[in-house]
Amino acid sequence: MLNNEGVLSSRLLAVHRAVVAEGSLTRAASTLGYTVSAVSQQLAHLESQAGTELFEKAGRGVRPTPAGLLLAEHAERILQQIAEAERALDDLSAGRTGRVRVVSFHSAGESLLPQAIAALHDRVPGVHVRPIVDESPGALRRLRAGDADVVIMVEPYGRDAVPVDDLQRWHLLDDEYRVLLRHDHPLARRRTVPVEALADTEWIVTTGPPDYVRETTVAICRRAGFTPSIIAEADEFNVTQGYVAAGLGAALVPLLALGAVRSGVAVRRLSPPPRPRHIWLATRRALADRAPVTQLVEALRQAASARP
Repeated sequence: MLNNEGVLSSRLLAVHRAVVAEGSLTRAASTLGYTVSAVSQQLAHLESQAGTELFEKAGRGVRPTPAGLLLAEHAERILQQIAEAERALDDLSAGRTGRVRVVSFHSAGESLLPQAIAALHDRVPGVHVRPIVDESPGALRRLRAGDADVVIMVEPYGRDAVPVDDLQRWHLLDDEYRVLLRHDHPLARRRTVPVEALADTEWIVTTGPPDYVRETTVAICRRAGFTPSIIAEADEFNVTQGYVAAGLGAALVPLLALGAVRSGVAVRRLSPPPRPRHIWLATRRALADRAPVTQLVEALRQAASARP
């Protein structure tokens, strides 16, 4: 046990290692940039802590005792680990390494997130991104509970109506809707379809948060003077495309969910256009300036801006 409940500090261990390596207080002092007196005082303090002699005289120099050799071996490993820890902290602070947990809803996870992760990996291979799928309410719960670092979510407000609360937010994009029609539908020949022209068409909606599709479908139809006849619900957008391709009806789908268009399906604009989904990024304010988070946010914003 160390005397006086002392602690073998890294500074004292570095002095000890230098004296062992040089075999002389004078040469060790020169290597460390200390005075000989300072080296001698620190060795005396270290011996007091260790409770045993660490050096003995050897001509004009010194040589380590068995206890001194033992301590030097441990000092080498300890100082190396401290140096590695300092480098790791520097890498983390500089954004060269790190881990980011990002939660996204399904279509953003399919379209935006892979490109962003790939771009980030090319730039900073030491930063690892762990993607998680969840809808906006669950994503926010995870973020506030500390189980996520960044979330991609749908919010009811646009870029000019950012709320002031405990989160840092970035507007990512406005995800426009398109109407899907079977390729031989009479309106599929038009590039833009008037909503009122779909009054006699049956509709398919995709399940999920109601503001994703169902409420938007009902709202645009009622503004055009009719109530849509919803004959089917699909649990995913690719299933919705299957219903449209089979000729069961029309469907609204946001562009983020149209990574691949099924054969036999026509994608058209609507007039007037539905209100888009507002896609946002968010993190806790304590994380907003941390390099891995800012790097992922930037990669996601670049992926969003690169979309046609």
